Amino acid sequence: MEQVTRRTVLALPMPAALLTLAGCKSTTATSVGDMNPADLDFVTNGYNLIQFDIQESELAQTYAKSQAVKDIATRLLADAHLAQEKFDPVIKAAGITLPSELRSDLRIRLFHIRRDSGLDFDRSFVDDQIASHVEFQDRYNMMEDTPGQNSQLVALAAQARPYLVKNLADLRAIQKQLPPSPATTPPFRLPPLSHHE
Repeated sequence: MEQVTRRTVLALPMPAALLTLAGCKSTTATSVGDMNPADLDFVTNGYNLIQFDIQESELAQTYAKSQAVKDIATRLLADAHLAQEKFDPVIKAAGITLPSELRSDLRIRLFHIRRDSGLDFDRSFVDDQIASHVEFQDRYNMMEDTPGQNSQLVALAAQARPYLVKNLADLRAIQKQLPPSPATTPPFRLPPLSHHE
């Protein structure tokens, strides 16, 4: 008969405890105040996008190959920190608890870009940042068109809009300058199949 040791007894509950702790993380903002659901949605997604921009721009300082990508990453990082500084007092005054981790799609994008290097990193970074900026712009437009939004959030988002528009234009210009991704090589170095065969 197998002897039960103290190590066995302690090891059994560990996976359950880790799963429980993982469940404590939140990807959405909550409020103890009178913030409406649309405002909370904007705060949740805005916060996620700002944190994503910060994390990805920090990676670009090390992994980007192109100086243009490094330069815009530096600017995006400064803009994201500035946005965070401006939004934080409004969020705290409204009694909002920010998400404790990024949305899963953004975490996956960060995981994937860490696997890239050189020009592949640059292309992924620019594509991710264009998508991030377009999403923020779409969410701002939706918030602006929704009646009953928190006036302070609307005003802060309006202040961020010129930065967003300029950064998006600059990112698209860099995207056009980057060389295209090399064609993928088929397995075993066989010629690619023609669609006409």
